[in-house]
Amino acid sequence: MTATARALAHRQRGAAALVVTVLLLLAMALAVALANRDLLFEQRSASNGVRATQAFEAAEAGLEWAAAQLNANRSIGADCTPTADAAATSFRMRYLAIAPGTGLVTPRSAVPDRASGPLQAACVRGDDAWSCSCPSQGAPVLPAASAATAASFVVAFEPTDVPGVVGVTATGCSGAAMACLDGSGTRADATATVHAALGLIGGLRTPPAATLTTRGDVEAGNAAIGLANADPRTGVAVDAGGAIVAPQARLGAAPGASIADAMIDHDAALSTLDASRLFAALFGVDPPAWRGQSAVRHIDCRVDCRSAVVAALDDAADGALIHVDGDLTLSGPLTLGSTTRPALIVVDGNVGFDGAVALTGLLHATGALAWTGAAGGSVRGALVPQAGYRGDASPDLAYDAAVLDLLRVRAGSFARVPGSWRDH
Repeated sequence: MTATARALAHRQRGAAALVVTVLLLLAMALAVALANRDLLFEQRSASNGVRATQAFEAAEAGLEWAAAQLNANRSIGADCTPTADAAATSFRMRYLAIAPGTGLVTPRSAVPDRASGPLQAACVRGDDAWSCSCPSQGAPVLPAASAATAASFVVAFEPTDVPGVVGVTATGCSGAAMACLDGSGTRADATATVHAALGLIGGLRTPPAATLTTRGDVEAGNAAIGLANADPRTGVAVDAGGAIVAPQARLGAAPGASIADAMIDHDAALSTLDASRLFAALFGVDPPAWRGQSAVRHIDCRVDCRSAVVAALDDAADGALIHVDGDLTLSGPLTLGSTTRPALIVVDGNVGFDGAVALTGLLHATGALAWTGAAGGSVRGALVPQAGYRGDASPDLAYDAAVLDLLRVRAGSFARVPGSWRDH
């Protein structure tokens, strides 16, 4: 082979090697690009999954938060935290209107007295804590938070046709702090919406028919105790399973009703009724279930009963549910409850009132009630001391159906209705 031919063959072999090398490099680049695309897809999918989970968990947190706020029974400010402002209302009364008598629950509007959307509450998760907004009108106002940590939720209530039941919808968002608010102008990375129905477990299921109801005796001696029930639907001032000894009692009955019919003694059905069944007839549940409600305040009277009871009543925004473990002894002057914030006190033991104790609401005791002292006290509502009543005081005991109705339709705890949860 000539030198020229050898040089030409060498160049051809070099060109072939270059082509093969370029093709290999292109194949490797294509493989790397495909692998990188799959990696980016997986990263994007994982990131979207995290955001979706974050939004869903925020929505679930919104449901739990709304239920907890409804049961807190404390006056709150615009930031949803407790406040001592006398003009403030509880979360329950700020967002829900509960009709007396029927117990139907209607969400309040964002613009009062107008056909606007429901009033909303919202919270956003910042770098290390939640910040919330509970306006009494208008839209919630949330602080800014970094997009890297922000998760937010908005809750709104919906009416139902079932007394004591309200719907709640929570929308959770990830990313922008204000994304869940209508008209915020921001876009969430992910959103999730969950819904549930909340039902009121009432503090009082069925009000007693009499001003004073007891399975035992009523022994007022010669005290001029006032016993009145002007409610035409009931009209009974005293219903006792035992004897009634109150010759100087000042009786009051419904218009047109007989005074003689205002007092029922030796009520066989009442005297033979088991204590737990009487409790269940009034409260709809057994004593442990009633005590287990989140809205019930528990007081141990072995320490300082008066201060604890007063503090519980002052702290309650919508009427207090109080459980006293042990005997309860209180001296007047002392005011317990009001017509707008009645008290429901359940005592596991005996009760002793001395002097001018004024109760607005309902008192139930497993033991007896003894009322002593010269100064007069009063009850506006009803008394149910299961083991009897005795004393030399002359309090005015008057049945108040409106007060008892407030305890029936407004007091108690909201809980999820089984089977009502759904997401969409």
